[in-house]
Amino acid sequence: MKVYILSILLFFSISSFSQTKSVRELALELSIRDLKMSELVNITNDKFSDSIDKAKFIYYWIGFNIKYDYKLLEPKSTLREKQNAYSYNFYPGQIFVKKMAVCYGYSKLYEWFMNKLGIESTIISGFIRDERNHYVELDSDSEFSHAWNAIKLNGKWRLVDSTWGTSLNEGVADFYFDMPPERAIISHYPKNSTWQLLKKPLSLKEFNNSKFINPIWFKIGYSDIPQMKMDSNYYYFVFKNNPNEDWLVNLMYSVDNKDFYNLREVKTIIQDEYTILRFYKSIIPKKTFFKVNLYKSIDNIDYSLIHSDVINFKM
Repeated sequence: MKVYILSILLFFSISSFSQTKSVRELALELSIRDLKMSELVNITNDKFSDSIDKAKFIYYWIGFNIKYDYKLLEPKSTLREKQNAYSYNFYPGQIFVKKMAVCYGYSKLYEWFMNKLGIESTIISGFIRDERNHYVELDSDSEFSHAWNAIKLNGKWRLVDSTWGTSLNEGVADFYFDMPPERAIISHYPKNSTWQLLKKPLSLKEFNNSKFINPIWFKIGYSDIPQMKMDSNYYYFVFKNNPNEDWLVNLMYSVDNKDFYNLREVKTIIQDEYTILRFYKSIIPKKTFFKVNLYKSIDNIDYSLIHSDVINFKM
């Protein structure tokens, strides 16, 4: 009888969700409730019929409920102590109860839910780069090793990083669900190149020579990956215009990737739907690091720095 009553209560709890709420809003509303793993699976199946919505719902639920276990990053006195502290990340049930994990644990928990929901899933291991580390060196970047997932929806593999989906910034969190492969490779480098999901996978050298781009670039309206072109006299930094004309792109350079300077004699050219920043090749050394800062117009009077180090790359 108790089980029957609980089932009725759970049914009415599910039914009480507003039909107009987004998947994210429903996950947020549910995150305050004390549920078992099986109950969360049942709610997901009862609430959603589309596999994409199910996968996204669990992605958001994990983002709202599982916190990153930064204590595991602290040095341990022995290897055994480190292994014992880390071991719970292999067990989805322990992660669910503890409400904490590191990247492998996030991926393991997400994989568990996908399997229960009938969605094919796998864990991808590799390396990431971010604002702290623009270039991956396999021998020395163990602290930048990472794990994420690939899930198969409607016959197509899709990339999901539930660890990075914990951002409270909705636009940034959304970026890491169903990442297009050409954008995932901006920051995620899998050990198995198959999981780049690209027609022509990048080598590590090509990955390091490509641009690191913070998702904020896309969130505020830029839609493409900028290109650096050249002729005998000039470099041309080319990107598609932002529909929001309040933004200004500032390109800087450095010889050591530490001290950055504004480029001299930059000419801004607006051509069709693109902006071109043209500058002389002779003013910079052959080996140069670049970064992009974003300024925003305030009351149509002046520009203020809003986002720094949004794009980083080298030549």
